[in-house]
Amino acid sequence: MNPLSATRTILRVEVLALRHRVLKRGPVRLVLLAIFLAAAGIFILGGAFTVGATAGHFLPGAIDPVLVGGFTGLSVLMLVVGFPTVIATFFVGRDLLQLALAPVRTIEIFIARLTLAMGANLLISSILLAVVLGMGAGAGAPPAYFVVAVPLIFLQVLAITSTQTVLMSIVLRWVPARMARDVAAAVAGLTGAGLYLAWNLSLRQSFSGRSRPNVDNLTLLIQRIDWLPPAWPGHALSEIIAGHGVAATTWIGLTLLMNVALVAAASVLYKHTLLAGLGVFGSAQAIWKRNDRRASAPAVGAASGSGSPALAIARKDWLAFRRDIRRLSRLLPAVLFPIGYVFAVTRPSRSMGGFWSEVLLVAFMSMFMSTTLATPSIPSERRGFQLLRMAPLPMWQVLRAKVLLTLPPVLAMTMAFGVVVAIASSNGADRLLELSTLVIWLGCGFVAIGVSAGGIDPRFDALDDRRAVGLVGTLAGLGGSLGFGLLSVGAFALFIFGGDALAGTAQLGPVPSTPAIGALMWAAGIVLAAASLAVVVVLLWLANSRLRSFETAIANT
Repeated sequence: MNPLSATRTILRVEVLALRHRVLKRGPVRLVLLAIFLAAAGIFILGGAFTVGATAGHFLPGAIDPVLVGGFTGLSVLMLVVGFPTVIATFFVGRDLLQLALAPVRTIEIFIARLTLAMGANLLISSILLAVVLGMGAGAGAPPAYFVVAVPLIFLQVLAITSTQTVLMSIVLRWVPARMARDVAAAVAGLTGAGLYLAWNLSLRQSFSGRSRPNVDNLTLLIQRIDWLPPAWPGHALSEIIAGHGVAATTWIGLTLLMNVALVAAASVLYKHTLLAGLGVFGSAQAIWKRNDRRASAPAVGAASGSGSPALAIARKDWLAFRRDIRRLSRLLPAVLFPIGYVFAVTRPSRSMGGFWSEVLLVAFMSMFMSTTLATPSIPSERRGFQLLRMAPLPMWQVLRAKVLLTLPPVLAMTMAFGVVVAIASSNGADRLLELSTLVIWLGCGFVAIGVSAGGIDPRFDALDDRRAVGLVGTLAGLGGSLGFGLLSVGAFALFIFGGDALAGTAQLGPVPSTPAIGALMWAAGIVLAAASLAVVVVLLWLANSRLRSFETAIANT
C-alpha cells in the first residue's frame, strides 16, 4: 500500500467538491465569471509582468531590492490574511474530525491539509510570480533563473503556511484550553497586522517627504531586512541574474534547510495538537463559570411582552461571531489594518489640504471596515436562513438587524480615529464637528451597502466568509460603495465651501465668493446627498427583493 494513499484520497475528494461547487452555478454565471477572471488576469498579471520587466531592464541596480521586497511583501501579506485559512484548514471541520477518528496517520492528514492551505495563496503568489518572471525577462536572465523561480515561490508559501501552523500549534500545546481560543485570535491578528504596520512604517520612512524618493531609499530599506529568511529567495534569484552560481546555491540551500525545519516542526506539533484543536476551534467556547442567579432570574421578554426580533437576531449573531474562531481571527486584522495604514500615511496638518486628506482617510477606513464586517453578515446565516424564511418575519427586519449589529463597531472605530486625527491636526472644534458628521453619514451608508451586497447574491453554502458573496453581489457592493462615497464626499465639500462662500471667506479661484454662489453650492450639495441616499435605498430594496424571492435549496455546510 502506498504510504501517501490517504493523502491522495483526501485531495481527490477536495478537488471533486470544488468541481461540484463550480458546476452547480448556472452557465451564464460561469461564462461571466470566466470573462471576469480572464480580464482580471490580463490586467493584473500583465501589469505585474510589465512592471517587473521595466524594472529589470532600466533599473539593474534595483533588481536585488525589488526581488527581496517582493518576497518579503508576500510573506507579510500572507501573515495578514492567511491565519483564518490555516485555522479552518487544519483544525475545523466535520470531515477533519472523521479523518482524526479514522485509521489514517496524522502525517498524511497534515500533508493534505498543508496542500489545501497553500492553495488559498495562489492568487497572491501568482502576482509575485509575474513580477519575478518579468524582471528576469527584462534583465536577460539565464534559463536557470526561470527554472528556479517557481520552486522558490512555492517554498516561500510553504514556509509561511508552516510558520502559521507552528504558531497555532504552540498556542494549543501550552496555553490552557479556556484561554486558547482568545490567545489564538490575538496571535493571528496581532502577528499579521503588527508585521504589516512595521513594513508600512519602514516604507514610509524610506520615502518620506523629507527625502527624495529614489532607488537609494529602497536599497537602504532592503538592507535593514535582507538578513531575514523571507529575503533569502530574492537574494538567490538576484545572484543568478548576476552570474554568481556559488552565492545563489548558498541562498537556495539556506531556503531549503529553513523549509525542512519549519515543515518538520509543524508536522510534529500538529500530531500532538490535532485533537486539541478540534476541541478548541471546532466547537462552541466552553463555559467555565456560570452565575447561579441567571437560572432563577425571570425572563425579561416574557414579563414585558414580545421582544424585538431585530435585537434577538443581532444578539444571536454576536454570540455566533464570538464563538467562531475563524471569524474572530479575521476581525482583528480587519480592525488593525486600516488603523495601521492610516496612521502610517497620515501627517498632521493645519491647512485646508491636510483637512481634506483626513476626510479621504476617514472615508477609506469606514468603507474598508464596513465591507469587511457587513458584507458576509447575511450569508453567514447559512442553513439558519431557512428558519428565518419560515418565521413570520419580513426580510427588511433581517436587513435592519444586520445593520444594527455591524454599525456600532464601525462607527466607534471610525469616530475614535477621526477625533484623534482632528485633535492632532489642531483643526478646531468646527472641523471636528464636520468630520464627526461625515463619519456618521458614511458609516451608516457603507454598512447598509455592505449588508445589501450580501443579500443581493448570498452564497449560503460557503464555508468561508470571503467566498460568501457571489460576483453580482460583490460588484453591486463595490459599485454602490464607490458611488455613495464619491457623492457623499462631493456633497460634504459643497456644504463646506458653500458655507464659507455665504460667510464671504471662501477662496474659489475665478468663481466669486458671494452669498448667491454659496446658496447654489448648498443646493447642489443637497442634490448630491439625496443621490447618495438613493444609492443606499436602491441597494436595500434590491436586497430585500432578492431575499424574499430566494427559493434555492441551501446546501449542507
